[in-house]
Amino acid sequence: MLIVIVDDEESVRTGLRRLCVSLGLRASVYAAGSEFLHSLAAGTPPPDCVLLDAHMPHMSGLEVQQRLVDLGLKIPTIVYTADDAPEAEARYVAAGVTAYLRKPIAGDELLAAIEQVMARAHPTPVDQATTVAPPP
Repeated sequence: MLIVIVDDEESVRTGLRRLCVSLGLRASVYAAGSEFLHSLAAGTPPPDCVLLDAHMPHMSGLEVQQRLVDLGLKIPTIVYTADDAPEAEARYVAAGVTAYLRKPIAGDELLAAIEQVMARAHPTPVDQATTVAPPP
């Protein structure tokens, strides 16, 4: 599973990448939302999940998410931020973000969020069977 990390802070990118790798995930990093979007436009296959910083210069996490939606890409996206205002979370959820985490992020919390968003994006036959009404 490939996770893309988009964060303007090198130390955060490095830490999250190391955390993902320690959890058995492949990870690519981008220093800006525009860099990630340009890579997709150049033909880089979309990742399985995006970890997206909410507050970055030039293009916020919300703007990146809106561009992904505008491009018709339905990539499970986890936004993380130090902002604990309920209205901030509501804006991201309305834009299609799959999960919203607050910093600092513990390894088990991140893994649980990734597993949760991936389960929603790719339900198993058992998950699908439980959502189908029984035949009359």
